[in-house]
Amino acid sequence: MKKLSLLIVLFCASLTIMAQDVIVKKDGTTIESKVIEINGTEIKYKKWSNQDGPLYSINRSAVDSINYQNGEVELITSGNDVPKSLGIMERRGRDLTLDGRKIYGEEVRLLVGEQNYQTYLSARKQIGAGNFFGFVFWVSLGATVGFYLAGNYNAAIISGVVADVNLPLLIIFKSIGKGRMSWVADDYNWSRRASAFSYQLSPSIMKCNSLESQRNLGVGLTFSMNF
Repeated sequence: MKKLSLLIVLFCASLTIMAQDVIVKKDGTTIESKVIEINGTEIKYKKWSNQDGPLYSINRSAVDSINYQNGEVELITSGNDVPKSLGIMERRGRDLTLDGRKIYGEEVRLLVGEQNYQTYLSARKQIGAGNFFGFVFWVSLGATVGFYLAGNYNAAIISGVVADVNLPLLIIFKSIGKGRMSWVADDYNWSRRASAFSYQLSPSIMKCNSLESQRNLGVGLTFSMNF
């Protein structure tokens, strides 16, 4: 019994060690923390060793990235310095990429705006739900084949029904989630192209020749476009 208790304590300790957010500063130092809030100018956190203690903050410009407890890494930009003029945004699985680089969290929000950011979060959840239904479908399908080959036809029927139920859920959730995620990327790409296009109308004075070969002055408008 003592050995079992010791193993449980060690297991819990290992989970505790892994369940921290690590703020990586641009000077290479790190802060073991629990990130509370990220806004346009600063990152608010509590020290991991004293989560009931005071709330600290650090300027975004001093932070390179945050390694979250779930394994995700978020690159931190200093507010308005997000490279909006760069590259093409695309959907890749449950994520968005900018010039082939995966982007997360606050960087996505600053790039696409608050409304599309909420769409992005919702689409991620829908794709995740679709992945779950897909996992259940394939497990159920495999179980159906296994039960059928083993001669357990009742169990094969039950697992087959489970597979049939999860297949349309897989298709629906993943299709909707992927479509909404792609829409966020397409909207960003279109807004960049639209902002890069401009036109100008300006008055101008023109010389024109009459039929009698006399030179006259005229007033007109000059239309110019930039892409």
